[in-house]
Amino acid sequence: MKISALLASLLNIALFLCYTMEITDSLSQRLLYLYVTGTNTGVRNLSDAEVNLSEESNTVIITLHPYRRGTTCYKDVLRISNRDTKKTYYIGFSVDTAFDDAAIAEAELVVRDATTGALVGTVNLRSTGTTWSPWSLGAGGQLRVDLRFRVSSDASGSDSASIQLIYSPQSAESPP
Repeated sequence: MKISALLASLLNIALFLCYTMEITDSLSQRLLYLYVTGTNTGVRNLSDAEVNLSEESNTVIITLHPYRRGTTCYKDVLRISNRDTKKTYYIGFSVDTAFDDAAIAEAELVVRDATTGALVGTVNLRSTGTTWSPWSLGAGGQLRVDLRFRVSSDASGSDSASIQLIYSPQSAESPP
């Protein structure tokens, strides 16, 4: 009886095998940068727009003061630059928090080719979600970011939106 109990306990032993693995983390330089070198960045305008970029050029805070009635356009507020001289990257945007103040009738991020001014696409900042067409940014290329607001209220107020720039070396799959 003792032998069968011993055999039963030996057969129920969990077996773990360990193999050696080596993981190397090699930090690389980012190839897509945000720049505050738009032609109208830092230029005082009637509504005192401010653009502040993080030290690592990966976060930007834009403060705007559109007029309470009518359409206000901010041209060339920000540049997106591809520093890779060989690869094209594909970009899109995710609006995580949208403008929800009813006084803001329209809010758009307008993306244009920085050299030709050709429209690449627009992102509606009044609704959340991901815009992944995807748009291409060629090797060494730059995109210009403009902003457009239409406000239909006499009242003062404030609102904010949060968006992410998404980029990938491939365009076949949508981002998560």
